[in-house]
Amino acid sequence: MKINLSEILTKAWQITWKFKVLWIFGILAGCAGGSNRFSYSGGSSNGSGSGGNGSSEQLPEAFRQFENMRPMDAVSQFTGQYMGIIVAVILLLCVLWLLFFFLGVMGKTGLIKGTNKADTGTENLHFGELWAESTPYFWRIFGLRLLIGLPIFLVVVILLVGMGFAGFSAYSGGASGGGLSAIIIGMLGIFVAVMCVVGIASIVISMIQEQAENAIVLEDLGVLPGLSRGWQVLKSNLLSIIVISLILVVMGGVIGFLMALPLLAILLPVGLTVAATGAKSIVLPLIIGGGCLLVYLPVLFLLSGILQTYTQAALTLTYRRITAPVLPVEPPILDAAL
Repeated sequence: MKINLSEILTKAWQITWKFKVLWIFGILAGCAGGSNRFSYSGGSSNGSGSGGNGSSEQLPEAFRQFENMRPMDAVSQFTGQYMGIIVAVILLLCVLWLLFFFLGVMGKTGLIKGTNKADTGTENLHFGELWAESTPYFWRIFGLRLLIGLPIFLVVVILLVGMGFAGFSAYSGGASGGGLSAIIIGMLGIFVAVMCVVGIASIVISMIQEQAENAIVLEDLGVLPGLSRGWQVLKSNLLSIIVISLILVVMGGVIGFLMALPLLAILLPVGLTVAATGAKSIVLPLIIGGGCLLVYLPVLFLLSGILQTYTQAALTLTYRRITAPVLPVEPPILDAAL
């Protein structure tokens, strides 16, 4: 390997602890991943709504009118009545996603710039200075992520749309029982196989993206030159990058698990209390659990920001070490007597 692992991991922690202003950028950098919570919560709410097979008294008043309709008729009438609300919610989610994406990109760029400055001997880092220096790189990082992420997104969307169309065609064509089950199982098998391939490709692409983003910020490159530079760096230093990435992934997983233990300690008693006493006693446990959760959330955000800062500092230091020019070896000075 071309890097000193202990030096990089130690220097990354020294930078993280000394320059606490980077913690703010670490919290912001986590926003790009944290925005996925909105789409996940939307999907879970849909699932819970479709799973309600109880009596109509358990359904909200607004949904009781669709109870005895055919699924397609119910969907059509629902979208017709609530189209304005649906569009407003989608627009709001898009705005929130763009906001979190912007903050995430600025946070990561600030971490790369700050780590580079700290590694070159800077004694003080200021938030405003790092923010101003990171702004010019936003559109380049945005273009890079769009160039990398759009093909994967299109593959997943096309696959889901194709599966949905095939399932709907089979259902409309009168397939039922064993035939419909076989079609569903086959589509799920194809979906799992494709997602495995996409997952493996995403790991490789994420390593290229990491090197490309460092190249764009540290070497002031454009989108395509940065992507080409990232691929060259990964190809020439594959073992070093894989090793440091594995170390950071394992370290982040262990620390993330420890950070999640207080959440489990908060939610588990609430769930046990509700299960033991029934839904009539759910209010007080939820109030207590929600209060504890609100108290712990700022601590969780801070710890996540520190972890993000350390991880990005280690990755940036790795890039700096493996791309540092090799100094020529000076020939030995011959003794004057010779």
